[in-house]
Amino acid sequence: MYIEKTNISKSPEGMLKQELVSYYGMSAAESDILWERIENFVKEHFENCIFDNQIIRYAVSSDEPAGKPIKYCKLIPVKLTLFKPSDKKIREEKGPSYLREILTLRFADEAYAQGGLLSQEDLAEILFVNIRTVKRIIQRLKAKGIEVNTRGLVKDIGPTISHKAKIVELALKGYTTTEIAFKTRHSLSSIARYIENFIKVVYLFEKDFPLVKISRVTKISEKVAAEYKSLYEKYIKNNCLKERLEELCSYISCKKGGKK
Repeated sequence: MYIEKTNISKSPEGMLKQELVSYYGMSAAESDILWERIENFVKEHFENCIFDNQIIRYAVSSDEPAGKPIKYCKLIPVKLTLFKPSDKKIREEKGPSYLREILTLRFADEAYAQGGLLSQEDLAEILFVNIRTVKRIIQRLKAKGIEVNTRGLVKDIGPTISHKAKIVELALKGYTTTEIAFKTRHSLSSIARYIENFIKVVYLFEKDFPLVKISRVTKISEKVAAEYKSLYEKYIKNNCLKERLEELCSYISCKKGGKK
C-alpha cells in the first residue's frame, strides 16, 4: 500500500523506521531495507490462511541440492492437511496401518506441490511414529508400485535406484507420459526433462564420452548417468527398443517445438 511521505511517520512503518534510526543508530536506507525484510517475512510466514485441519511445517526447499547440510538449506513453510472427513472411514474399514500410508503420501505430496521436500524424519514427527515405522510404510507403498516423494527419493540420496531412472524405464517400456505421471505422481514437465536428459546421455555414450564428462555436460549426477547407461545397454544397445527411443526423441522434439 502506498503511503504519502507526509503521513509516513504516523504509520506503523514510519514509527518503526524512526525508532530504528533514533535508538539503534541505523541509517534511513538501512531502516528501509530492514522494514522490507520484516514485511516480506510476515507475509510469507504469518499471513497464510490455514484451516482447522491443517498445520504449517517447515520443509527443505526442493531447489536445495543433495548433500547440503540441513542447517544450511533454505526452509519454506508448507501447509499439510492433518485429516480429512474420509480419514475416519478409511481407518474403520482398512485399519490404522492403511491410514498411515494415506497420510504419508498426502503429507509428502502436499509439501512437494508447494516446493518443499519432507524427509523420513519429518514424516515420523508428523505421524508420531519412529523412523523405522516410516521406513516400513514407504516399503509397503513401494511394493504396491507407489513412490513417496521424500527428499531422499527426489534428490536421489542413498544407494537405491533413482526415481529418474525408474521413470525413464517406464517410458522405454511403452508407458505414456500421462500414465507415468499418474503412476509416479511427477509432473509432465519433470518426466519430459528426465527423458530428454536420457536421450542426451545415450547420444554421448554412443560417441564414447566418459561418464565423468557426460555428467558434466548434461548437468546430472554420475549416479544417474550410470543408471541411464545401464538402461541404454539393457533396452537399446542391441536394438531391442531402438524404435521406442526414436518415438521418445520425436516426443521431446514436439514438446520443445511447442514452446517456441
